[in-house]
Amino acid sequence: MAQSLFLILGSFMLPLSMFLTLSSTHIKANPLVSEICAQTQNPSQCNQVLGSAPGASTSDLKGLGYISINIALTNAIQTSPYIASLVKHATDKMLKSRYQICVESYTSSIDALKESKKFLDNGDIPSLQTFASTAFDGPSDCDDNFEEGPPAAPPTQLNDANNKLKSLVSTLLVIGKLLEGKE
Repeated sequence: MAQSLFLILGSFMLPLSMFLTLSSTHIKANPLVSEICAQTQNPSQCNQVLGSAPGASTSDLKGLGYISINIALTNAIQTSPYIASLVKHATDKMLKSRYQICVESYTSSIDALKESKKFLDNGDIPSLQTFASTAFDGPSDCDDNFEEGPPAAPPTQLNDANNKLKSLVSTLLVIGKLLEGKE
């Protein structure tokens, strides 16, 4: 009887001890991510995207800057072919022109994000902030372009892409502001 009780207790203890071991090794969130994201345009998206990025849990402010640039750059590069397809398939001249402006705006954002990395490398935070602002202007200019002349609403997917890129770049802008305060 004592032996069967031991087997029963043992069968419950093994899973319990594994659970406790796994939960104690859970990686804690980086408090810098919370501090940064609280100051962005979309804190919940920032926490989700930046907080789950590889390396973010152990990165310092500069490291989070690199991660932020890479996330925004990847997003802009992935969105560009979609916008180019809008240009290609547009039949209305004005709409085609508006989409072309968006292509150029995203190209500007991509270039600015690439340059931002160089300034972060060199510790040139004022230039980092200037180029991050330029990157932010890309999707904003795309949006504004639909307000000029006869106003028209951009396709929902383009509007969503613009909002997402602005949100991602706002993270870099906050990091730049925090890095500037540490100089």
